Amino acid sequence: MQGLIFSAIFYCVNFAVHNGLVWFADESLGWADLKLLPGLYLYWSCGRVYGNFALGMLSRKQEKAADLYSWKLIGRAEPFITGIRKLSDLNLIVFDKSSEWKYSHPATAERLAAAEQFAKANGEITAASRTAVTAGSESG
Repeated sequence: MQGLIFSAIFYCVNFAVHNGLVWFADESLGWADLKLLPGLYLYWSCGRVYGNFALGMLSRKQEKAADLYSWKLIGRAEPFITGIRKLSDLNLIVFDKSSEWKYSHPATAERLAAAEQFAKANGEITAASRTAVTAGSESG
């Protein structure tokens, strides 16, 4: 995917150079003219930023699909929920929805909610619900 994005950016920059779309150049110049470097850097930077957004969205979508596949493969989501909670408690993977754009994984709370929803849909009793049931029966 990154190769495709690189090729697309390179094609756009090449098109801009050969068709005189670089606004600060007096005439249509070739690649050998160093006046084009600031413009090329600007085009490249913009393309890279938008390319990274596209890759991030695709990556998060694939992570969600991988999570679902793993739950279906083992038939339950409790090990995943336990592992994510432990990592969260150790502050190894904590990030929220507002900072999701920086990462290739979905937000931790979102992944936990999806796993818990999968567990409930499959009639699985998770450790969190067992704790709540145990605490509720002890107080009653």
